[in-house]
Amino acid sequence: MRPLASGAAPSALALRALVLALPCLALALALPEVPHWFVLLGVPVSAAVWARTPDHAVGVVPLVLVGGWWASHDVLDWRVPVVAVLLLAAHLAAVLAAYGPATLAVDRRLARLWLVRGLLALVPVPVTWLALRGLDPAWAPPGTWLAAGALLSALLLVTARLTRSEAR
Repeated sequence: MRPLASGAAPSALALRALVLALPCLALALALPEVPHWFVLLGVPVSAAVWARTPDHAVGVVPLVLVGGWWASHDVLDWRVPVVAVLLLAAHLAAVLAAYGPATLAVDRRLARLWLVRGLLALVPVPVTWLALRGLDPAWAPPGTWLAAGALLSALLLVTARLTRSEAR
């Protein structure tokens, strides 16, 4: 069984390689701490399936496993925004790869459109990260994390509004 049809376009192959590699790289940033065996096995296997079928819902699995691991370990150093960028890049690569079969080359205008959307989607990441880094957990009022979540949600809604396609 071949992983992809023969005659696959180089751009489609590159996107699928990114879909496989980026979630694994985001998890590898956890080293030297070694994640649970289930996460270590689940991320590459689900990312491989996602790379094979980028329009399948299995793409949520590597994103949730990596994001969940990072969220559950109280890490707020430089690696967290990098992980966010890697996971968003994997998602964008899958979106672009899902636009057609592997034999179809990726349109440059479409790739540029999704790159701009991805950059806009990253706007809340540094804002939220810096806000959380600046908070002292011992002095933070009880609603601080809820307020940070609400601010992040508002920024995501604004970003979604800015990235909406216009009806023509």
